[in-house]
Amino acid sequence: MKTQFFTTLLLSLFMSSFSQNKQENNVDEYRNKGYFNITRFSYIKVNEAKLETFSTTNGIVVTELPINRATAYSLQTINGYFFSPYFSAGIGIGLDGYSNPNFNTLPIFLDLRTYFNDGKSSPYLYTNYGTLVKIEGGKNNGAIFNIGVGFKFPLNKNRFIMVTDISYSYKTISNDGLSIRRSESWTQIKGTMLSLGILF
Repeated sequence: MKTQFFTTLLLSLFMSSFSQNKQENNVDEYRNKGYFNITRFSYIKVNEAKLETFSTTNGIVVTELPINRATAYSLQTINGYFFSPYFSAGIGIGLDGYSNPNFNTLPIFLDLRTYFNDGKSSPYLYTNYGTLVKIEGGKNNGAIFNIGVGFKFPLNKNRFIMVTDISYSYKTISNDGLSIRRSESWTQIKGTMLSLGILF
């Protein structure tokens, strides 16, 4: 239900912003150049969770984990640079809080974005790839990967730019404090992430 609500909200924002700015989508003189910051809040609906363990006798054993009401909320900040009006790269850090089961992850990641035009309103594609820093006793380091599509648009005539996107979210989390390559117990979590943020 929450996923449908957020998806409908994002689509409504896409369509309304596109129609309002179609006639006046002139070059964004403030945003598509130089340094930038994106601060965003996200909702993650967990679609699949697996516990994988390795033993010398049985090899890799995969156990499906229950995902009923499994969700997460995320707060992230990304600092980067526009190398051209159509491409940016940055470094992001965040905090993800999962419920059912309850745990937190601390991602640090590379953020790459490709914009379709250099206007104030523009669709974009983006991807994140990085690592999860050890917290909570050092048992949840791992890796993160996101890929998605979004839309940036001015909320008003001033320099207040919103970004909203939907993406595929993937995390691999070590359960024994070792790196993913050395771990004998890890969890894979796949989900759909809906985000809303501000581009400074």
